[in-house]
Amino acid sequence: MTSRINAILLGMLLLASNGCYPNPQPSALTPIPTLAPEAQGTLNPVLAVPTEEVISSVADEPVSDGSLGAHLFQKNCTPCHGIEGQGVDAPPLRNNDFVATGDQPEIFATVADGRQDTEMPAWLQKNGGPLTSKQIDYVIAYLGTLQGVSHMPTSTPPAEVESPEPTPAPGAPTPEPARPSISGDTGEALTLTGDAGTGQAAFGEICAACHGPEGVQGIPNPGSDDGAVPELNPIDPTIANADPAIFGVNVDLFIEHGSVPEGPAPRIMMPTFGDSGTLTNQQIADLIAYVIHLNSDSGSPPR
Repeated sequence: MTSRINAILLGMLLLASNGCYPNPQPSALTPIPTLAPEAQGTLNPVLAVPTEEVISSVADEPVSDGSLGAHLFQKNCTPCHGIEGQGVDAPPLRNNDFVATGDQPEIFATVADGRQDTEMPAWLQKNGGPLTSKQIDYVIAYLGTLQGVSHMPTSTPPAEVESPEPTPAPGAPTPEPARPSISGDTGEALTLTGDAGTGQAAFGEICAACHGPEGVQGIPNPGSDDGAVPELNPIDPTIANADPAIFGVNVDLFIEHGSVPEGPAPRIMMPTFGDSGTLTNQQIADLIAYVIHLNSDSGSPPR
C-alpha cells in the first residue's frame, strides 16, 4: 500500500515539474523570476512611501523619463487639460506643437509663470503655485511622452450657465462673513505690515497644494459638503471686503485657528497655522497681503 502511495506522489511531482499541472506551461517561455525573501522585504518600505516623498528623494537626479511627471500631471493638470492630455476647458497637450517643437526653457517658463493672456496660472512655488522647479521638469518630461501618439477627440464640455447672485433687497442686512469652525480671536499678524510678494512664495509652498496655483482651483475634498477645498481667487464674497482691515481680519481667523469643513467626513481640514506656531506672525501677515492682492484689481504681484 505504501509503495502505491509513493508511486502516486512521484507521478504528481513529475506532472508538476513538466508544467502540466495545474495549467500547461509552454516550454519556450522563460520562467518568471522571483525575489529572495530578503529582497522582497526591502520593497515594502518603498511601496508604502507616498509619491511626493519618492519625488523628493530623487530631487537631485536628472530627469530621464516622464514616470514621476505622470503622477504630478494627473494630480494637478487633468482638470483643465484632461486625463490623456486631450484638453477639457484648456488646450490639448497631447500632440501639441508648442510642446513638441518648443525648447525646454520656453516650456518651463510657461508652466512656471503661467500665461497672462489666458487662465493658465503660475505653477512654480515662488509664483504662488504648488510645484518646485524639479517637479515642473518632471511634468515637462511627461508631456514629451504625449507627443507623436495616437490622436484623441477634444472634449467639449457643455456650456455652464451661472446663476446670477441674488440682489439683496434694499435695507436687507449684510450677510455675515464666513467664519472658521474653530473659534478664536485675531492674531498679532494684523499689527504687522504684510508683503504680498513674500506672501506669494509662501502661498506656493504652504497653501497652493490644497487651494491650487494662485488660489484658483481647490482640490477635491471627499466627505465635505462642498466637495472641494474652497478657491481663494476669487474668495468667498462674504470674506472679501473693500476695507483691507476687515478683509484681513476675515482671512486671519482662518489662518490662525484652522477650520473643519462641513460634511460627514471631510478628508482635508484647514490646519491651525497660528495656534500651532507652524507659521510666524510675519508669515501670516504676508499670506494675508497676498490673498487680498489676489482679489484686488491689480491681480498677482509682478514676477
